[in-house]
Formats: sequence, C-alpha cells, structure tokens
Amino acid sequence: MQDSNCAFALETAACLWEAVLSLRDSPITNPADIERALLIRESFDAIGTAALRMTVIGWTDAVDAAWAKVADDYAMSFDWDFVPDWIIRHVDWSDPCHPCFRHEPGHSCDEADETGGEKDGDGCDEDVAANSEASMTFPATIKTTVGQSLITKIGRFFNGSVSDCLAEIIQNSRRAGATRIDIARIEKNDRPVLRIRDDGRGIAEPAKFLTLGDSGWNEDTARSEDPAGMGVFSLAGRHVTVRSHAAELGAAWQATITPDAWENGKPLDLIPSSLCKGTEIEIDMLESWGNVLQQAVKDVARFCPVPIWFGEHRQPQESFLREAKRVEEWKGCRIGIFVDEYLLNREKVRINFHGLTVPCRLPHIHDADGGRGWYAKVDIVDAPQLQLVLPARKEMVQNAALDALLDACEAAIFRTIAREGHHRLSHADWQRAMALGVTLPEAAPWLNAWTPRTAETDGILLGDRVAGEPMILMPTDQPHIEQCVGRAIASGRPLGATPVHPVDDFAGYGWYDALPRALGYSFRIERGEGDVLDYAADTQLPPNLVSGRVDGITLELAVQERGFSDAPAEIIALPADLLIVPGDCWTDLEEVIILLGTDCAITPGGLASLLECACFYPDEDSDADSYHTQQASFEMHARFAANLLLLGEDAAIIERIREAMREHVSWLIPKDRTVAVRAMNYQVDAAFASNDEAPAITTA
Repeated sequence: MQDSNCAFALETAACLWEAVLSLRDSPITNPADIERALLIRESFDAIGTAALRMTVIGWTDAVDAAWAKVADDYAMSFDWDFVPDWIIRHVDWSDPCHPCFRHEPGHSCDEADETGGEKDGDGCDEDVAANSEASMTFPATIKTTVGQSLITKIGRFFNGSVSDCLAEIIQNSRRAGATRIDIARIEKNDRPVLRIRDDGRGIAEPAKFLTLGDSGWNEDTARSEDPAGMGVFSLAGRHVTVRSHAAELGAAWQATITPDAWENGKPLDLIPSSLCKGTEIEIDMLESWGNVLQQAVKDVARFCPVPIWFGEHRQPQESFLREAKRVEEWKGCRIGIFVDEYLLNREKVRINFHGLTVPCRLPHIHDADGGRGWYAKVDIVDAPQLQLVLPARKEMVQNAALDALLDACEAAIFRTIAREGHHRLSHADWQRAMALGVTLPEAAPWLNAWTPRTAETDGILLGDRVAGEPMILMPTDQPHIEQCVGRAIASGRPLGATPVHPVDDFAGYGWYDALPRALGYSFRIERGEGDVLDYAADTQLPPNLVSGRVDGITLELAVQERGFSDAPAEIIALPADLLIVPGDCWTDLEEVIILLGTDCAITPGGLASLLECACFYPDEDSDADSYHTQQASFEMHARFAANLLLLGEDAAIIERIREAMREHVSWLIPKDRTVAVRAMNYQVDAAFASNDEAPAITTA
C-alpha cells in the first residue's frame, strides 16, 4: 500500500507541473486566463524553473487530500480537469516570488464536487451559508471584466519575432483589401527600419487600431475571420510609426508609438499625413531580425493570397493544396487529400488561414502493411467556427467545429481511396469508413511471401507478392529458428500452401480470416534409440549436447485450419537436416551448437552463411570495433566453424591459414614471384622459389 501511495503522489506531482505549464503556455482566450498565464510567467522569471518546480510539487499532499474526497463521484479526469481546476481556484500568483495555495478561514478549499466547484448543490460553503451576515459582505452580482493591469503586460503576449510581426501585419493588410504588399529594409536616422506598405483601404478609426480586443473590422470580416484586435500588439515594445490613408474619409493620418507607450497608455499625437493610399508601418529593427528577415518574408509570402514584394523582388507564391490528389469543399473550407507513398510525411503544417499556417493533427491514414498513406490539409476560406488560439494564433482552438473538420477530413480520405477501387487499409479503418458513410471493398487479398528474419536486422524482410493461390500465415519466432525453418520448407510447398507474412490489422476481413496459420515451431532431435529432445525458443538443452551429426531432425508445426477457429491445431511434421542453437552470447560461435542430420549435404560456405544470418548481431557499444570489422571477424570464424564440422580439423586449419595468407601476406609478394613458406612451432621460414621448383598454386 505504501508503494501505491508513493506512486500516486509522484503522478500527482507530475500532473501539477504539467498543469502549470499548460496554464502558462495555453491560456483560454478570456482575460482572466491570459492574466493568470502572464503572472505564472513572472514567477518563472522571478525564481527560475527549478525553484518553481519544487514549490509546485509541494502542493501534492493538498491535491491528493482534495482528490480523496471526491474521487468516487468525480465524472471527469484527474490530470486534465481536476488538477488544473484546483490550481485555478486555490493558487495565488500575485507575488511572483512566492506563489502559494490559499487556506481561507472557514472555507474548505479542498472539498470539490464532480465539476471541480465547491461541494453542496448551491455552491456555498456550509459555514457561510449558515451565517447570513457573513454572506452580506459580498456583492449580489459579479461579471467578467478586463483588469487594467493586463495592458501593462501586453508586450509578453507575442514572442517578438520578425515572423510573428510580419504575419500579423500582413493579415491586417489582406483584410483591408490590399492587392499588393511591399516589404523593405531601409535606413532611417542611421538605424535599420523595417517598412511594410500596402494599397488597401486604410484605417478609418486610429483609436481602434490601438485598442486591445477591438478589431474595428466590418461585419463581414468580423463574422468570417473572428479578428480579436490583438494582432497589432505583436509590435509591442518596438518604436513604430504608422501612416494610413482612410479611403472612406479621403484623409490620411500618422502616429508614432514609442516603446514605453504600448504599456503605459499615454496619449499619442495624431498628425496629418501625405500618404495617398493604403497603410505604411515602419518598425525599428532588432539586430536579430537582420539575419532571418529574408527567409521570414519568403515564408509569410508562400501561401498568402496577396502578392508580396521584398525590395524589388516579388516573392514566390503557391497554392496551399498544390499537388493534392483530390480537393473537396466543406463548410467554407477546401480539404485537400495528399498521397504519401513512403509514409515519410514530416510536414507539420496542416491548416492555412489566408496565408497564416498552423500545425494541427488532421487524420493520417495508411495501408496496414506499410505501403501508401493519405493525409489531409485544409485551406480555410470562410469558416468562422474554426478559430485560432489567441493571441499568437499558432494553433487551432479545440472545439466542436474542429472535431467536425477532423471527421470531414477522414471521410474525404476514405472517399479518395474509394475512387481507386482497391486498398490495403486495416479492418478497423474499413469499419471507420463505413461508419462515416463511405463504402469500401475489403482489402485486396494478397500478402507477401514469408522470409526468415536475420539476427542482425531482427526485422521483417518482405518477399514477393502472393495472390490467387493457397497461403499459410507464418508466426514470428527467434531469427535462428526462422532460418532453420526456412531451410526446411525451402524446397517446394511441403505445407500445401505458400508461407506468407501475417498482417494482424487485416483480421476481420473474410479472406484473411479463412487462411490457415502456423501457431508455432519446434524441432525434434533424435540422437539414438530412445534419446529424443524437443527444442523450441528458449528451451534449455542438456549440457552433453554438442555440435555434430544426429540420427534425425524433424520440424513440427502446429497449424490451425482457419483463423479464430475453435478446432484443435494439427501437428505437421517436416524433415529438417540442420538446427542451429545459439548460446547466451549469440556472436560467440564457440557457444553455438550446430546439429546436422545424417543426410545433410550443406557446403561449408552455405553453413557459414547460415550461421551469419542466424547469429551475427553487431555490438553497438562505443568501445566495440566498427560494423565492418565485426562482420569480417564473424565471417572468418563462421567459415572456420563450418570447415571444422564438415571437413575436419586439419582441413579447417589449412583453410584458415590460406585465408590469413591471402589477407595479410599475399599482397607483399611481387607479381609473378613464388614464395615457399615453412612454419612450425612459431618459427617461420620463407624463401623465393625458382619457377621450376615452385609447387602448383591451388585455391580453395
């Protein structure tokens, strides 16, 4: 029980820290949550991550105590709901150096109902409810509002990167009807300035331009795009000059915003401007912007519907759904379906909001056997219910509209697959398509021929496609067993069907469930009358078993006639001529037992190759030799072991000497010269021999 409590406390501590990070980095788009996020960030800055983590972990006992009182009736999750709600209700972040949870007099903070609120149906503390005078100290009604202190922290709403600034300003230009945007790096008053100019209809209400939360856009734009009036504050903390010609008024204005004016709310002088069209914004550039400006402009221009110039050069534009295999229209969106032939899709950006691209986990469906994949990308045209998380707008709000979009993307993928008439989807995906109203045939009825795994790769090597003929599913076992099984069934079709690799995700399809399958392998070894051993994976063999010839080896397979059948498995026996049994150290051939049947006719080279497939596994330790050195050493020892077993000790030693001479000595002997070598007891004698006396040179 103590270990269980300790484990739960560790889980609570982890959930607390994760919740604090989430409240800091992903606040809900209302002022209270944003202000809390800024206060949490102040605590990180004030005392550091390590110190704050220890403070947060210190709340573990309080959270566990609160959870113990409501766990049986709490309808939502502990980590995603209860813990964040506990932090919101109980932690005071007002002192950045000392965040702490509150112990309120006469108020049991830790008693919460299943919604995370106070216990009792009316939401009132029992002591307060019983004391009418105490309740009169509170106002009768409350409402949500924006704290004035929020404006003093506006500089921390955005990360201050040039990419963020460009993206927000360009979005405003697009909404203003611009048909061209010019971006340039200029020098002004001996300092670098970033100038962004458009030919849109300008800003008619300068006050709203700098009003947090008031976008000032017309009704159609407000409905379709949900602008929040925060984008211009991506420039907070910068020295900015704004000029704009309001087309509807036929007049232009200019204002200069100093770095401190963004947060202190001081009045700004508004003066006439000579600008004849659109809006022009000049921003004092940070030194860090210079190196990344060109790439940042290129990135924001890539999918922007408005042409963008950088200096004298128009930036390349492309359709967000370029190369889509198929495009569907859906509730103000364009859903593009893309085919990924090799499942190497690394692009994270999935949604384009008029040139502002954000990542999103849209459906990605692929073949069950690792073939093609299909994924979706979405171009948002007019879908006001699909919203971006404010203020930075770098991710989608998780709401019902996004859930509906995910289903629409998934259905669009299945419809794209249906148009091809065949597929290799899993049975689960096939059922999902049916649930979404898309009828698909069963997966194409073919499988890859079974090939035994090697010890080195320990992965499946797919053989040729097998279709239109009897097949039998082969199980996965240890590589040395699969190599010996493969040798036993290599000639013809002793099982009456072609061995194929199983694909478990196909289970449920009629054609797949009808296939017979081998459930496992074992080998029966006969060493003499009454001396019979059965070997399977992880079987412990007797210590007196050594390499050499045995009277017989039989491969036994337990075969089930149909998948998921209740019928007992049938044991099929096949003759085998060889069995390799590795020791504890697979690559140490001195520990490997090699058993040969009386009729085994394998060559030394064939046995050495089989040993490598069954036993060689390179050591990836940094102290080990390179892969090629390890492989060459294993091959040499495998050849020696094969020669020793098949040809005898003398022949094995002679061949080993020949190999050593070929590798280390032969390159020293001049061309067309003969060297006679005599070696004994570590003494070596070598001399050039005349051609007449030279013995004939033979190669093994």
